[in-house]
Amino acid sequence: MTSRAAHRGRRRSGDRWRARRWLLAALPVLLVALADPVQRGAGLPLVAATAVVGVTEAAVAATAAVLAAARALRERAGQGPGRRPAGWWLLAAATGSWAAGQCAWVGYESVLQVEVPSPSVADLGFLGFGALAPLAVLAISRGAVRTSSRVRSLLDGVIVAGALFLLSWTLVLGPVVHTAAPSWFALAVFAAYPVSDVIALTAAIAVLSRTRAHRALVGISAGVALMAVSDSLFVYLSAVGTFSTGGLLDVLWTAAFAVMGASTLVPARPVHGDHRSSGSLHTSAALKVLPYAPFAVATAVVVLEATRHPLAGTTLAVLVALMALVFLRQALVVLDNVQLTHELQERSLALARMAYTDPLTGVANRAAFTAALEDALGARSPVVTAFCDLDAFKAVNDACGHATGDALLVAVAARLRGVVRPHDVVARLGGDEFAVLVRDDESTRGEDTAQVLRARLATALSVPFSLDPELASAAADPRGLQVLEAVSASLGVVSTAELGGSPSAEELLHEADQRMYASKRTRQTTR
Repeated sequence: MTSRAAHRGRRRSGDRWRARRWLLAALPVLLVALADPVQRGAGLPLVAATAVVGVTEAAVAATAAVLAAARALRERAGQGPGRRPAGWWLLAAATGSWAAGQCAWVGYESVLQVEVPSPSVADLGFLGFGALAPLAVLAISRGAVRTSSRVRSLLDGVIVAGALFLLSWTLVLGPVVHTAAPSWFALAVFAAYPVSDVIALTAAIAVLSRTRAHRALVGISAGVALMAVSDSLFVYLSAVGTFSTGGLLDVLWTAAFAVMGASTLVPARPVHGDHRSSGSLHTSAALKVLPYAPFAVATAVVVLEATRHPLAGTTLAVLVALMALVFLRQALVVLDNVQLTHELQERSLALARMAYTDPLTGVANRAAFTAALEDALGARSPVVTAFCDLDAFKAVNDACGHATGDALLVAVAARLRGVVRPHDVVARLGGDEFAVLVRDDESTRGEDTAQVLRARLATALSVPFSLDPELASAAADPRGLQVLEAVSASLGVVSTAELGGSPSAEELLHEADQRMYASKRTRQTTR
């Protein structure tokens, strides 16, 4: 009771810590969201609200960098193959780079109170995040992301990247390129944002669609994806001249770094599949189709743009190529499913054979023999059943070893199969007991068939087993030869015609068993 109470206490403590962690992460987001309304309602200077927003964003990004570095140190100090601190160091460098860029931005806006030049030193820090964040996500995901097909994974990446590039070119990159920039350098800086965002969002979607066990990785990927979308919106609004500090974008930026910072504190505990709820299964399905979301959005945007003005040939070619890749990807899924179905059928047949086959001799087992006998009697077919038991088998195991005993059983099974038809049933009931089931021909009498089968079995089993190639090594030893020469078989054969009426399977087996033991007693008496 004490251990259970302690476990419940630790679980409640962990739940409270998780709730506090995300509550603390929500506080700076709430502060940034309320800065502009409070400034307008209280009549405070605009520079004050701008400073609060800028400093808060820089502080959240810097906190995320410190937490990522601390996680990297914990990973390095830990043991096990899953410890990979490199990704967390990259995340610390990425978030720290953005925090430095934001500090430069605050310096322009709040300290110097001048318009931020374009490009500026702040862009160096912001673009540093765009370059390092995808590398951090991919490095952290090593070993956590599982995929069944590298070809499908590659196609998913190409489809996502192509769709995001098409979407970015239509909504962000194209307008930026066609906007009159002060210089080629300024144009390159502006264009670097959506390009890096496409790369970051591709890495985030690829990881989010293929992992649910690494909760920290899911949170990091979600934060990077949110940053990529926010940066693209920032470039677009800056290009059209409508961006202002304190709006929705600042809330999104703060939320992204708050999520990344909180995620560094999440332990990478796997989610066991045995305890999945229906909600988690629906989430799993939604994440699997996540790579197709950018393609669907890009297609809708391109179609909408086509209603406004003619599409460029390059845009149409990219869209057609993406459609072809999607069809190819789905064709691979169908082929994989067909192959999987074929493998499952083969495994099912193999399991069925194992369930009804004796693993040593390869003949039917007791369950298969009983089922075949009941099937034959149910069809009103005349049948002949024979029981066979080896005499002096224990002496073979004692004198020659169990390997020789097993080889003797295999040899007996081979001889029994050699005297019956392919569709008749030979079974090993267990130990050194065998049974034979022969479906009689309607044109013959059951007594005659039983006599013929008894004679064939007796002849086959009367040949010394020392002559079998599998037992040659034991026969080379004089003692082994003597033991094998002494092995004989007792038979009990009965037909349904002999019993008359419609005997049950139990009655038929009992009669064959009684006749076999009668034969064994007779043989022991005559010796």
